[in-house]
Amino acid sequence: MGKSKNKKKVNPVRRFFRNVILAVASFAAFVSFTFIIYETVWIPGHFNELTSIFKIDEKLSFNHAEVQQKYAQLKADYPDFAGNFMVNGLGMNFPVTQCEDNTYYLKHTIDGKLDKHGALFVDTKNNLNNLDDNTVIYGHNMKDSTQFGMLNMYKTVDGYKLGPVVTFNTLYKDYKWKVFACFLINTDPKDDNGYFFNYTKRDFEGNKEFRKFYNEALERSYITTGVDVVYGDKILTMSTCSTLFDDSRLVVMARLVREGESEEVNTAVARENQNQRFPAVYKEH
Repeated sequence: MGKSKNKKKVNPVRRFFRNVILAVASFAAFVSFTFIIYETVWIPGHFNELTSIFKIDEKLSFNHAEVQQKYAQLKADYPDFAGNFMVNGLGMNFPVTQCEDNTYYLKHTIDGKLDKHGALFVDTKNNLNNLDDNTVIYGHNMKDSTQFGMLNMYKTVDGYKLGPVVTFNTLYKDYKWKVFACFLINTDPKDDNGYFFNYTKRDFEGNKEFRKFYNEALERSYITTGVDVVYGDKILTMSTCSTLFDDSRLVVMARLVREGESEEVNTAVARENQNQRFPAVYKEH
């Protein structure tokens, strides 16, 4: 006769808690998987859908004579549509908005949907029909590289070389811009001994004021690019949040390619700035 096997009885209380733990773990895994799908599949797909709308029917008519024909449908469908921002080497291609509220597109996409990514938006005070001396675009610094998440690349020479020229086309005209600075800035004067660099200043009263603005941007820049900027050049400022200290911003500046000037940039002369100026609060870290 074979020997009988003694089956070990499992304590029902232990079994209950084990099942609960397994259920919680399974739920957590499901939530994590869902989040990953949302971040890596849905969000990029959603933004690809938005950027794909730039394929416009060129035959479409629009009642505003100054609006470029290729953007007529977009303006009709999205009243706050203001232009298109692209950096081919960094994979950036996003619609740009503008409205009377500089906070709305921090939490809304161009189609009005609530979304933490928001949308790129031009400062409400800027004039896109007749460009100001300095045009400012804001956008979130997203970890999934959407919006202005790729601006971090301009902190290094190698990153800068991938996108030395950016495209910002407005409703009214197409523009190319040569990047000349990228810097960290405080928004609260207390973080820099009571000083704040007004990098969003729209217009300059003369060459002296402009040179002071331009030189300070260069002093603060992570890199020197060799791109010359003179009084009368139009500037494009791209501003995004930074995590290096509270209320800090990462700023990239570019100047408009001049009429008749080549769009080519000699990136071989770009160098790291060895004497970079930082806000006082950051130097104390």
